[in-house]
Amino acid sequence: RIKNRQPQVLAAASRVYNEVRKPNEYSFLSKSPVNTTNSMRILLPAEPKETVLTDAKGTKLNDVKTSWDASSKTLYLGFENDPEGTSVVLRW
Repeated sequence: RIKNRQPQVLAAASRVYNEVRKPNEYSFLSKSPVNTTNSMRILLPAEPKETVLTDAKGTKLNDVKTSWDASSKTLYLGFENDPEGTSVVLRW
């Protein structure tokens, strides 16, 4: 059970840093070893209208898997990990 319903990463195959919560936006930095795949579940108040992931150089990642679960209000994200960090920005 989740008592604090603010946007947050519930589970991830990475470490999460620099979380920022703004009205209609949640962002963070994800870091994990190279040659591994990240799977994460993120609690949000609504389905994201925009999901942007970029590498440490600012290049947008194209191979990102997403799915929204309306019953739990969670977003699944899947992408290749990067030890230098992947920036995640979610807007709803």
